[in-house]
Amino acid sequence: MGGDSNGSSAPCESSFVKMMPTIKFTKLFINGEFVDAISGKTFETMDPRTGEVTTRIAEGDKEDVDVAVKAARAAFDHGPWPRMPGAERGRIMLKFADLIDEHAEELAKLDTIDAGKLFGFGKAVDIPQVAHMLRYYAGAADKIHGEVLKMSRELQGYTLLEPFGVVGHIIPWNFPSSLLFAKVAPTLAAGCTMVVKPAEQTPLSALYYAHLAKLAGVPDGVLNVITGFGKTAGAAVTHHMDIDKVSFTGSTEVGREVMQAAAKSNLKAVSLELGGKSPLLIFDDADVDKAADLALLGILYNKGEICVASSRVFVQEGIYDELVKKLQVKAKEWTVGDPFDPKVRQGPQVDKKQFEKILTYIEHGKREGATLLTGGKPVGNKGYYIEPTVFTDVKDDMLIAKDEIFGPVMSLMKFKTIEEGIERANNTKYGLAAGIVSKNIDVINTVSRSIRAGIIWINCYFAFDRDCPYGGYKMSGFGRDFDIMGGQSNGSSACSEESFVKMPTIKFTKLFINGEFVDSVSGKTFETIDPRTGEVITRVAEGDKEDVDLAVKAARAAFDHGPWPRFPGAERGKIMLKFADLIDEHSEELAKLDTVDAGKLFSFGKAVDIPLVAQTLRYYAGAADKIHGEVLKMSRELQAYTLLEPFGVVGHIIPWNFPSTLLFAKVAPSLAAGCTMVIKPAEQTPLSALYYAHLAKLAGVPDGVLNVITGYGETAGAAITHHMDIDKVSFTGSTEVGRHVMQAAAKSNLKAVSLELGGKSPLIIFDDADVDKAADLALLGILFNKGEICVASSRVFVQEGIYDELVKKLKEKAKDWTVGDPFDPNVRQGPQVDKTQYEKILTYIEHGKREGATLLTGGKPVGKKGYYIEPTVFTDVRDDMLIATDEIFGPVMSLMKFKTIEEGIERANNTKYGLAAGIVTKNIDVANTVSRSIRAGTIWINCYFAFGDDVPFGGYKMSGFGKDYGLQGLHKRLLPPL
Repeated sequence: MGGDSNGSSAPCESSFVKMMPTIKFTKLFINGEFVDAISGKTFETMDPRTGEVTTRIAEGDKEDVDVAVKAARAAFDHGPWPRMPGAERGRIMLKFADLIDEHAEELAKLDTIDAGKLFGFGKAVDIPQVAHMLRYYAGAADKIHGEVLKMSRELQGYTLLEPFGVVGHIIPWNFPSSLLFAKVAPTLAAGCTMVVKPAEQTPLSALYYAHLAKLAGVPDGVLNVITGFGKTAGAAVTHHMDIDKVSFTGSTEVGREVMQAAAKSNLKAVSLELGGKSPLLIFDDADVDKAADLALLGILYNKGEICVASSRVFVQEGIYDELVKKLQVKAKEWTVGDPFDPKVRQGPQVDKKQFEKILTYIEHGKREGATLLTGGKPVGNKGYYIEPTVFTDVKDDMLIAKDEIFGPVMSLMKFKTIEEGIERANNTKYGLAAGIVSKNIDVINTVSRSIRAGIIWINCYFAFDRDCPYGGYKMSGFGRDFDIMGGQSNGSSACSEESFVKMPTIKFTKLFINGEFVDSVSGKTFETIDPRTGEVITRVAEGDKEDVDLAVKAARAAFDHGPWPRFPGAERGKIMLKFADLIDEHSEELAKLDTVDAGKLFSFGKAVDIPLVAQTLRYYAGAADKIHGEVLKMSRELQAYTLLEPFGVVGHIIPWNFPSTLLFAKVAPSLAAGCTMVIKPAEQTPLSALYYAHLAKLAGVPDGVLNVITGYGETAGAAITHHMDIDKVSFTGSTEVGRHVMQAAAKSNLKAVSLELGGKSPLIIFDDADVDKAADLALLGILFNKGEICVASSRVFVQEGIYDELVKKLKEKAKDWTVGDPFDPNVRQGPQVDKTQYEKILTYIEHGKREGATLLTGGKPVGKKGYYIEPTVFTDVRDDMLIATDEIFGPVMSLMKFKTIEEGIERANNTKYGLAAGIVTKNIDVANTVSRSIRAGTIWINCYFAFGDDVPFGGYKMSGFGKDYGLQGLHKRLLPPL
């Protein structure tokens, strides 16, 4: 950080002018070429040492982003980069790293005149670390391996790790090189293509890196750089419909806008590394001199323009006065000046806006009664230099103690006990980093396990490394940078008027909060309807915002102070096993509830669905005591460890199509992880969720851990997604509602989101298939659960050689498919869930007929009572018809003919969804080619609906992001998420 200090000083008027680099690249970099902005506009980039213009840079906006995304999409869909062997990508990345080393001095100069960064440090550390990062991920590029899973069923599964697609990277101005490559390097290794938007304050080095990437052999279109403003070019990246993921580092407020834009557009996945207000806790046993050095380094490194700056320093009372004296002396000796001067330790703030913001916060501190120990003034008459500033007598509610200042301003506070230190350190909306200074291993372990932050340093600070994952908790964002992650059918029949009445006794109709069944605060109730008849079953308590508030309060208390997160994993597992046993004992009653509420087949529910729920609980119970982090031998002379912790209070919003199975896909891993939760079952199917809550209580799940709020999505569901004290929300349902969920999370506390959304899954049947078996599979894929399943094979592509024969088979088999009362063991298809869904499906059938598709079979209601629909198959369907593009969520198949493998792949991928797909062929080469080419989260080969607790499940594109099932389902409920 420079040589011996000689006191705070103004920069020399002559400056180190000889160090000024030649500006070589000022245009946009798109598809391997430097080009002007379409508008022809440029903007000024300023030298923070002087406040003068360095040069003018092309100002990209939406039109330029469109061109860059088009190039990146073409490079991903048709270019060599994603298809190269990993070793080949790695070789090019190593060449890229070598070129960066060769140009280190010029790159460091650019970051100095653009960002005010110390030249000596940049040349010796920052730029070499960029090259190291490229080499680290180059070495991982040929080690991207999925898993082969021996499933509990007589099948095997495998996970194939594929590049995400086109990624948008929005880079901050404080580390224009390091944070650029924290995103670019793993993206290159993975085989993605990208559009990079550097900060408008610091565009110069990003353009130089683009030039070096071209020289290294990175193919055209893989890396594109659009310089410009956040409100135009950045917004175009976040809103773009053909970008698959956006990664943003910057302020929490802008991060909120990024997440909302992703939600409003194509529901692209989002990774956010946002603001911080990091605490440094210094205990009485610390070496005071070293602690003072660490505290100053924590706030003055990079002039405080770093999101993990230790801006809140808590000092135990026994050494407080001595530390204050040390800080005063050392801060006054800290050298501020021209960043090209090797003796200087602190350069200028990045721009005038940031300079003025910091000075405003310093004035706030003085007005609010904090004592200015040292600093607080500008340095010199030119440029944006500020003295190292330390405040004492700071109260936790002062602005300087709450807000992220992003400058050289320390708030110094005294504490007495360990408990007080922990509580005050956690009293922030942020959770990015923290530091602990102590020699006592018990203190270190207690405090490090109690601080809610993504990274915690012990007796060090800024101990970053490319092999240590980095990211935040709470409103510091989410995501990580760095580190390596039926029987025989008996004919279609109407439901018998007398039905197979096996009406269960309805025992639980109230909300379940903090271990008790209670009425809603409003006293309101709503009807739940039997889809077999359209008649009311019972009335259920209608929860809304006030009830959600109570449930969250109970869940928060259970998480922060209760035993569940603190139990050994084996103890949680024991209770979960008891819960599973109770479900087995009550399986008949639970299956009846899902039949009368959702129209599900009773015999299937009793024999399969409910036992699978118990099995899911047992699977995760077995994982509860196997939650282990890693110990990392860093390339620096340090070691690190990752501690996997429960996420916190989780909100689960459950769909109506699988009210038991999908409930426990979320609840079971959350329980195993040690989370507490608030569950909102679908208003159509609330009954079994309340029964499960009763069984959880009997099993010994502590009060407040599992809370169930029945009610409507617009009220109770919205209250969960907007709630400021829920840490994560997991939603399964429609894509449109998923968009609302993500927007609500962005507008509230930037809670993490997991979305499993809609689908329009293709089933591709090739000429060599057994036609009879293929027809059975196609019908199962669309008629199972009356088509009310997100992975239904609603688009069936049949190769022309067997098309006509398959059409005949489907017509025969569909007519033999039995529709009727779901309590009848001979029935294969029950009623749709409610009148709304029933009418929606019939409307789509009419659309299909109007648009010119041929109705092969079905298409009409069954019976005069309830919500039954015939199995429906359309032929002569075009890809642009509504029945082929929209998720119908009913027993409606679109049958289409194709010729070649290439055509089949292209048309199967021609959808905004990417949840699942099926392939039917005997040819292993065809199976491998097609399975690697279909953009879907799950691909079944010669089978369908082959789910398993041990196989992760989730989607691509607008089918959402996040995973249920498998150990990934558990890890998504832990921090840091793997």
